[in-house]
Amino acid sequence: MDTIRNVTQLLIGADVALTALTDLDPITSPAQLADGEIVITDQFNRYLDGSSAATNGLIKFAQRSGNELVWSDVINIGTLKQYAITPAAAETQQVDYVGYNGVSGALDEIASNIYTVRLYYQESLIAGFMQQKIKEGFYKSNATAASYTQRAVAKGLQESLIKNFSREAEKDIAFERINSGAADTALGNLTLTQGSKYFVSAIDDTANISAGDVVRLGGTGAGTAPCYVVVGHDGGAGAARVYELDVPWQGATVAALAAAETVTEADWGLQLQGVDRLFSLGKFASRVAHWKTTIDFGDAAVATVTSTGAYEGVGTGQQISTLEKELQADNYVYRGFSRGADAPREDAVQTNTADYDVQVLEYEHVLEAAQGTPTKSPKTLQIAWKTAGNAVAADVVAVQELLFTAGGFAYVSQAANLT
Repeated sequence: MDTIRNVTQLLIGADVALTALTDLDPITSPAQLADGEIVITDQFNRYLDGSSAATNGLIKFAQRSGNELVWSDVINIGTLKQYAITPAAAETQQVDYVGYNGVSGALDEIASNIYTVRLYYQESLIAGFMQQKIKEGFYKSNATAASYTQRAVAKGLQESLIKNFSREAEKDIAFERINSGAADTALGNLTLTQGSKYFVSAIDDTANISAGDVVRLGGTGAGTAPCYVVVGHDGGAGAARVYELDVPWQGATVAALAAAETVTEADWGLQLQGVDRLFSLGKFASRVAHWKTTIDFGDAAVATVTSTGAYEGVGTGQQISTLEKELQADNYVYRGFSRGADAPREDAVQTNTADYDVQVLEYEHVLEAAQGTPTKSPKTLQIAWKTAGNAVAADVVAVQELLFTAGGFAYVSQAANLT
């Protein structure tokens, strides 16, 4: 690391208690620290607790990773350019509504009409050539009243969008219907299988569910829980009866879905929600889907689109584990290795929640060029602090801020940003 230019290094702090060390104790063995602990030393690898100033304003960071110590470059505090800590934030998916949006709105009921939902969709997979696509869902009503009810329009558009996106290499968006109707009758826990129209109830719901009923699955009361229409059953008795939905269940397979109910039908809406993609370290990276939804329901239409954008999040386990793998390429003679190559360290916890507060220190490193001319090399050190271990992180951050002050670096304290 010390001889490589313009690089970023990552240390990952675990949720562990700080080891009792004495100021200026030499750090020579991993056994002196808890696994995942990060400490600050001077350029001679002597532990600093803030009571001694760093010699010549030079500091290092050390992290124990298993049975090894991972060291940062020597950082001259006087060359610090930026210092910040960004609190962890969870990834959120984009959610769009057409018509009823969980609070207000409705779909238009227009005879002999073409309904179009158009998505301007940014493809991010190599399989899709990373191009922008225009994907659409259509429904055409006729002069028959039953063909242009909100129920019919919602079902037609949902089925069209599901079929259109079934051709994609990866499912990025889930399509559901929602209804503003109040709860009618609570149902038993339901067994549902993704992609299947059929479900059973854990109790005898024969008196509660009839053909044509709207059922809300996974939520109670008006809101954004998905709604389906029951089209019939197999005639079985009691809890053995198998019910059929008008559209295959789009959610995850679940053995006992609670909070299911029949609904007094009212206004309908379409829900378009981004799907958390499959994550595989070194193969499939963490990402969220982005698109723009527009509608064309004809000149007489009043339905609208409500949209909440996606957010990549900060410090999710998936982001940190991916960064950890990629940055270890700097440990080798040849810069870079294939995404699937083995990495010696995997300290990050690979979840997709708000796992790590991310600290960034940008500084300059001076190298001697071949002609003997000093060359400034901008470098970055990132430290991912496990959010559950903020007492540990706060202690270390407090020490480094004392050293920054002693080293003449003016900063605004970032300790309060630890969540």
